[in-house]
Amino acid sequence: MRILPTSKPQVYITMGDPAGIGPEVVAKALASPEIRGLAVFFVIVGDRDVIKNAFGPDKSSELSFYSIAPGNKEVVLREDRINVIDPSEPLRGLSPGNPTAEGASKALECISAAAGAVNISDGGISRAMVTAPVSKDMIARVCPGFVGHTEYLRDISRKTFVTMTLIGNSLTVIPVTRHIPLKNVAGALSKDLITGTLRQVIENRRLICGRDDVRIGVSALNPHAGESGKMGREEINIISPAIEDVRREYPLIEGPISADVIFYRALKKEVDIVISMYHDQCLAPFKMVDFDNGVNMTLGLGFIRTSPDHGTAFDIAGRGCASSGSMERAIKLAVRAINSSGPES
Repeated sequence: MRILPTSKPQVYITMGDPAGIGPEVVAKALASPEIRGLAVFFVIVGDRDVIKNAFGPDKSSELSFYSIAPGNKEVVLREDRINVIDPSEPLRGLSPGNPTAEGASKALECISAAAGAVNISDGGISRAMVTAPVSKDMIARVCPGFVGHTEYLRDISRKTFVTMTLIGNSLTVIPVTRHIPLKNVAGALSKDLITGTLRQVIENRRLICGRDDVRIGVSALNPHAGESGKMGREEINIISPAIEDVRREYPLIEGPISADVIFYRALKKEVDIVISMYHDQCLAPFKMVDFDNGVNMTLGLGFIRTSPDHGTAFDIAGRGCASSGSMERAIKLAVRAINSSGPES
């Protein structure tokens, strides 16, 4: 499928799992005058019928949909309509709250199609990708080895190193290791992994925080930062040497800071970005204070990708009560990033 050049930035939004709240929060976000007033081309990549049903009869009658049929080789986006790219035949027999293998497969097709569209290089058009939540478990059933958007997009984009960044109103956090068992974290840590993460964050600090003088705090792995080796030597052997290496290039780095202190300091705005050693070390405090407004941004893909930081919420799908706040923030961040002068590498 070839997307013909247009004069404005484009945001491709995947529907997520069709049985979850993804289609609903996408529809609510794009029905918002504030979001639609961002003056970009919005493209929903998802099942045509699921998307139209998510908007509901009232909004569907108010909005114009430009549905792009499967097999259409050349696509011209329409600024005055909701553009819908459907990568395959419509789903049948789908009901909200009841995930299926077919729905998971379609969600994966949408991710791949959106990534392909965003990666097109023509005329200097700026593009970004916003992904609604999927069920990792359901997709893993049809695509063994799938562990999440971040890793899947890294692999299909043929990149070697990407970083998951969580941005909220109160905290900005980055896990060095992501979707691995807690028992494997210490063994997975290395000086190269930490320095690579730090350098990618530093290079993209304006993209993340909107300025250059960003203060970065690096969390310890062990309680009390290892207590001089009494409770673990990762701080001495791995984390501190990595920090010292990168501090020569960028002095505004502090650490290792005990994990029971660093998030308090971040909430007091003494630290702008917290680099943590594992997923729940930073995601637990992050979701405690930024659950409804958190946004996930992936660095290192070669294009902008953001996502709301919540799940499929199958238990409330189809009830019309899902909040679109995090999706709206994800879209706003994608647009801001498109317009940012900082690199995305």
